[in-house]
Amino acid sequence: MTAVNREFFSKVRKTVVPRPIVRQETDVLGPSGSIRASAASIYGPNWYHDPFQDLIEVWDAGPALCFKDLLPRKNKYAREGLYLRLSLAYRTTANACVNIRTFSGNNITLPNSVEGAMYEDPYTRYFVTDDCTLNINSVFRDERLWLQRVDWEWVSSETIYEDELPYVAPYLERTPEQIEALYAVPEVTDQTVRAFLHEKIDADPVFAKRCLLLLAEEKWLHEDLVALYETLNHASE
Repeated sequence: MTAVNREFFSKVRKTVVPRPIVRQETDVLGPSGSIRASAASIYGPNWYHDPFQDLIEVWDAGPALCFKDLLPRKNKYAREGLYLRLSLAYRTTANACVNIRTFSGNNITLPNSVEGAMYEDPYTRYFVTDDCTLNINSVFRDERLWLQRVDWEWVSSETIYEDELPYVAPYLERTPEQIEALYAVPEVTDQTVRAFLHEKIDADPVFAKRCLLLLAEEKWLHEDLVALYETLNHASE
């Protein structure tokens, strides 16, 4: 094996980076709401704010609109089985064929709509990007996209089918007691500790192996310390 030749440098340059800006985290309350597109932080070229209609006009490869500080925290009610449903109000010229990256991180082509339309992202039920950003990937040449607002609503993950609507209530009724129980800190008892260990063993194979090692500790006591260390640290393999 060829030896590595190293040199000594008495002076080396430090890495210079901008000082991070510490921003106070914001939160948005309520069951639903709307945010004007003009309120977003907009990065990139090929856009214009129409102050009379309060619309963001976009052409060609457009900008990114960040709503992170304007939307509720996406996982705030995950324990209650709620997700943040997001919809986009927009309008296009006749042949715009706008391609965007949605709040769920998927790339889709918006249906052309001269009169205006709402696009509801169906995949925010499963995932919302951390940056809460809409990216306008492309608009056909000489065509236009106008963005008006983003609507948001906390929606239950409980599912009903469209053909059930005539006889199934579309809203989930809940009581304060039910919600408080979800956030209550459970009392630590012998039973809860055993349940925790059972769940941990089922979910973590490495933990299960270490439990077996504890049960067989008498067998391993005669092993060399180095060999025992290597055995334990290769348990994940």
